[in-house]
Amino acid sequence: MIHHLKLLRSYFFILCIIVYTVVGGTIVLLLFPFLGRGKYVDFATRAWVRLMLWTCRIKVTAEGLDNLENGKKYLFVANHQSLFDIPACFMVIPARLRMLAKKELFRIPFFGWCMWVIGHINIDRENREKAIASLDRAVERLKKEDISPVVYPEGTRSPDGKIHAFKRGAFVLAIKSGRPVVPVTIVGSRSVLPKNSIVINPGHIHVIINKPIATDSHDYSERGTLAKKAQNIIEKSFYEAVNKKL
Repeated sequence: MIHHLKLLRSYFFILCIIVYTVVGGTIVLLLFPFLGRGKYVDFATRAWVRLMLWTCRIKVTAEGLDNLENGKKYLFVANHQSLFDIPACFMVIPARLRMLAKKELFRIPFFGWCMWVIGHINIDRENREKAIASLDRAVERLKKEDISPVVYPEGTRSPDGKIHAFKRGAFVLAIKSGRPVVPVTIVGSRSVLPKNSIVINPGHIHVIINKPIATDSHDYSERGTLAKKAQNIIEKSFYEAVNKKL
């Protein structure tokens, strides 16, 4: 009985999210011919995130915001436990965030159009050459635009709650663009919505902003070292936070 009630509640949450996405996305698409990729897309994204989290009764808190310099551009990397990691980051990180996402997502009707209009960064993972070319295009964008990518370098959501090996692509982007890497630790999102589940549970997500890692002294050959360093920082703060709750 309890499971059925949770399922019905989740269907209501999902329906609300779909409605918010369609309404908000339509407004963004209609304004694009007149305003381009102005800051209205950041306002629309944050409004969508706030409304979605409020509806699902998910509280998001943050610590370590004082580790960020006002107006400085970064590259954020975070562990990936749930689909709600994305709205959690957009909710609390004070930057013009853009996701680094696989190009296939941009092909989805309506959703992909909105991603393109907002200015999320697409990466072609079809083969090594195309992946390198898409990273180079992303570097050029980061040199010109006042945006900060947020990347989930595990590549997919954790199936078991553990933090898995980080892929190197995001760190190549950081080194080539000279952006400091900010390790972001997300705690609690898996209990809200784990992988392979549609049951959304009201709850609390805590986001920890760790100290930035400078990349200006790194070269391409050190991308793996940089990835491991960021992963170690996130793992340490993640398990410390989990053990505190226990």
